[in-house]
Amino acid sequence: MQKRYNPIRLKLSKMIVGEHDAPNRLAVPCTLEKAARVGLMFAVSSDADLADANYVYSQLSTFKAGVSVLGYVLNGKELLAYQQQSHFNLVTDADFDFLYRPKNAMVADFAATPFDILIDINSAQFYPTRLLLHRTAAKFRIGRFADNQPFDLMLSIDGTKDTKYYFEQIQFYLKKFN
Repeated sequence: MQKRYNPIRLKLSKMIVGEHDAPNRLAVPCTLEKAARVGLMFAVSSDADLADANYVYSQLSTFKAGVSVLGYVLNGKELLAYQQQSHFNLVTDADFDFLYRPKNAMVADFAATPFDILIDINSAQFYPTRLLLHRTAAKFRIGRFADNQPFDLMLSIDGTKDTKYYFEQIQFYLKKFN
């Protein structure tokens, strides 16, 4: 998945908003068994991405935690088709302002929710969602390893491994914090 953003908007956003966490943010790890609220973020560019999100959501739903989900649709023209296939909250670039800050109340509420754990499947490579991940009130953020990412726990997963393996690794490492 690759998406191009207006370079002027990106530069302005980085200058004015910046990619940094809230001041005095402290990462607090916990296991999925102990989490009261779990957030899940993902990007959608194909039906397979929705299937991956459905899988992780179904796994998270087996725990006692309340699960909130936010999906970022790369191509706004496909939003309606994905909404018909999904019961998740889906957003596009239209839900962010000129500087890629949330302008939709649903996105702002998701960012303000103090999740015990926030799991990102594949959306951190896109600027609006990476900025959202930086700004979230989540106590502990998990995502795939890459440079300059806003995660407290980053997993380096081979590209040939599927989402099931990724989620198993998340569970394995979270149990180590117990």
